[in-house]
Formats: sequence, C-alpha cells, structure tokens
Amino acid sequence: MIDVDILLFGLLVLFLAIFIFRTRKKIELQKIAYPILYMIIYRTKLGLGKMDALANRFPKTLKVLSYISITIGYLGMLAILFLLVKGAYQFLFLNMPSPVGLVLPRVEIAEGLPTLSFMHWVIAIIILASVHEFSHGVFARLNKIKIKSSGFAFLGILLPVLPAAFVEPDEKQMKKAPKKAQLSVLSAGSFANFITAFVVFLIMIMVAVPIGTYFAGQPNDLVIKNLDEGGPLKNVGIEEGDKLVMINGHEISNTGDIFVALDETMPHQTIEIVTDKGSYPVTLTEHPENNAIGYMGLREIELSCSPQSYEGCSNIKSKSLGWIFMLLYWLFIINLGVGLFNLLPLGILDGGKMFYLAAFHFTKSETISKRIYKYMNIFLLLILLILILPQLYNSLIAPLIALII
Repeated sequence: MIDVDILLFGLLVLFLAIFIFRTRKKIELQKIAYPILYMIIYRTKLGLGKMDALANRFPKTLKVLSYISITIGYLGMLAILFLLVKGAYQFLFLNMPSPVGLVLPRVEIAEGLPTLSFMHWVIAIIILASVHEFSHGVFARLNKIKIKSSGFAFLGILLPVLPAAFVEPDEKQMKKAPKKAQLSVLSAGSFANFITAFVVFLIMIMVAVPIGTYFAGQPNDLVIKNLDEGGPLKNVGIEEGDKLVMINGHEISNTGDIFVALDETMPHQTIEIVTDKGSYPVTLTEHPENNAIGYMGLREIELSCSPQSYEGCSNIKSKSLGWIFMLLYWLFIINLGVGLFNLLPLGILDGGKMFYLAAFHFTKSETISKRIYKYMNIFLLLILLILILPQLYNSLIAPLIALII
C-alpha cells in the first residue's frame, strides 16, 4: 500500500526542485552551514497593497491593538523563558521529556500528541507563516515603515523542505522609528498567531461537540493499540493494529463490553478471542489490579473511527470530518506553540530584538545592552542545542543519512 505522506513529500521536493531550477536567477541562497543548512529566498511584492489598505483603513483600532500586542509579547517572553528553563531542568535531572519538539510531519513532536500528517503540516505552516508575516507588514505600514518586499522561503536541511514566508521592512527606517513603533512591528507576528489559535479554539468548541456526537453514533471497530510483551494476547500471535471482534462469545463494540466479558473469567482460564485476523485460544493470567479476574495483556484500545484516528473510518463523510477536526487541532497547537517560541529572547527571533530594546530602555547603554543580549543568546542556544539535538538526529539527520547511504 502506498504511503500517502511519503508520496506527498516526494512530490513537494520534486516541485521545489523544478521551481528552484526555473527561477534560479531570481532566488537568493543564504548559506548557513551549506550544503547541510541553508535558506532559499524568493522575493515578490505579494500582499503589499493589502497591508497598506488595512493599515490606512483601521489606524485607530490597530494602534490600540499594538499596545495589547506589545504587552502580550513581553508576557509571552517571560512565559516561554520560564517553561524552557523549567523543562530543561526536568529533562536533564528528572528524566522528563524535552519541552522542545520539531514541528515536522511523521515526527513525535511531544509525548501524548498525535502524529502530524504531511498535509496537515503543510497547511498549518502556510497559514502560520502567512498570518505572522502579513501582520508584521500591516503594523510596519501603520508606523510608516516601508516594506521593501514580501515573498516565501524554504529552509534546507540537505533538501529544501521547510516552507516559510517573510516581509522585508526597510532596516534603516525600522532602526530610526520610535521604540514603541519597532516593538509593535516585532510583536505583531506572534500576536497574530495567538489570535489565530484563539479563533481556531472557538471553532473547535463549536464544531467538536457535533463531530463527537456524530462519531459516537457510528458503528466502530476497536483497534488494539498496546500489548504487554510476553502477555497472553502477544503469545498467541495477536498484534497491535488488529481489530477486536469477540471475547469468549461476547461481541465487542465498545470498551465497556471488554470489562463485562472479562468479569466472567478467572486467571489461567482459556477463552476464545476473535479478531479481524482470526480466532485464538488465549490462556489468561492474573489481572494486575484484581487477581480474581483474568487478564489478556491488553493495555490500550482505540476506536477505528474517531477524530484522532480518522484513517480507520469506513465512509468518506466520517473521514472528512475527522480530517478537518485534526486540521483545526494542529492549527491551534502550531500557532500557539510557534507563536510563543518566537518570543524567546534569541537573536534570530522577534523576541530577541524585543529583548534588546527592553535592555537598552533600562540600561540606557548600548554597550551594556549588547553584552546582556549576547549572554542571553549564548545561554538559550546552549539549552536549545541540548534539548533539540537528540530529537533532530533521531528524527531527521539519521533517516536522511540512511536514505543517502
């Protein structure tokens, strides 16, 4: 069976290769650690007229929003700093998961989150980047700062795989603008991402209940998700992904049916388990929480048709609703998470420039401000390298090396 995610990824790489070749005279290559890490930039005038129109039509509203944006920006900076330092301590000394995850398809971004599909990733990243950069442009024009260009870019890690968008304010005008104007432009991107996340959250609340009701009313298979190694089910050849149909003559249509069926069993009793793959005689062991009843070695089970596992749905309508639900879910998670991460006081992020302006405001010294800014960058880069390198290697670099070799 064709893996749709891999097929779509291959088509994206092919499209980018053709696009880069045909526009090679217009693109700009920024070498970071070329050819391992680099950025491909394609400049346009896309959206500049809309930015001007919006800034000219709602100047009073946008000025009020700029104060809110700056306030939320600095509060977000404090929040992400606290979460990052706390998470790093727990990761290093308490054996907890890393608080930082790669927002890539088919990669476990964080423990407990579902896997991000390729299409959900592409759509979410495009919306995230477009909203973020367009807002930078609107607030720049509100403060009479010229936008030289807009466009899109691709971060290359061996291959150009990570899409992004950008607007390019005039740097000279930006530096000469009042500090409040600079801060409103810098904070606008994350603020727009937070608003997007909030709107999506409201849509989820309004849509989740009817979708949940719909899925609950559909006939569902129960898919085995987590088996004890060496447990009764594992020993007879039943595997994760099999669909549970019957336990000792009891038809299974929900998790409650499983408890009812097992309540009538005893340890060391042999019963018949029926899955979609066949029928199996299973000798039960003692249940770890109640040694008076039998135990199959089944830890987790999942509905084959639910918003989180819509691939298992048997009809197009259910699959479509589940796909939309997961798109909303990822739009919320990615806009909130990336918007917050962008406020880190790190040089390449908007939060870094905001941090420098705050340091200069309080110290009144460019020398001291630059020194504080430098030390903060070193501190955060060390933390991020420690947190992200293992995941970066396991999830991206190792598979690429294996593919090339």
